[in-house]
Amino acid sequence: MSPVDADTFKDALASWASGVTVLTTEHEGQVYGITASSFSTLSMDPLLVLVCIQNGNHLERMVPASGKFAVSVLATGQDDISNHFAISGRDPGPELDGFDTFTDQTGCPIVSGAIAHLDCELEAVVPGGDHVIALGRVVGAASDPDKEPLMYFRRGYHGLD
Repeated sequence: MSPVDADTFKDALASWASGVTVLTTEHEGQVYGITASSFSTLSMDPLLVLVCIQNGNHLERMVPASGKFAVSVLATGQDDISNHFAISGRDPGPELDGFDTFTDQTGCPIVSGAIAHLDCELEAVVPGGDHVIALGRVVGAASDPDKEPLMYFRRGYHGLD
């Protein structure tokens, strides 16, 4: 059996439509966020979610140090927010890069206008190749039934239509 090359792997995964999230944390007065498509529910009892963070990213260090993170599920029309947080090389700061945010239970910034959010206390961090997998116990959550999700499919943003 021949090995699968990285481009073929990426092309196959591009056919998987997913929602778009922004993962954030706050630690010692500094906040940071990234766009994350590798996000999933994990358990209903207890309420757990998981998100994958690339090794070397600020969040790889900040999430374990803070013991908390928030996931904002972006709504249709929030493409610019997703694009901004997908840019590497940004540094943590006292605010989330000028975007409107609010907090729930943990004090992590949550993107205003998102279709939903989950506020989490860190349960565990597990190595996963060139990423770490952060498991979060959900301590706060909300959704807006009047909004539709921002979807990512074949390297582009889409709505449900």
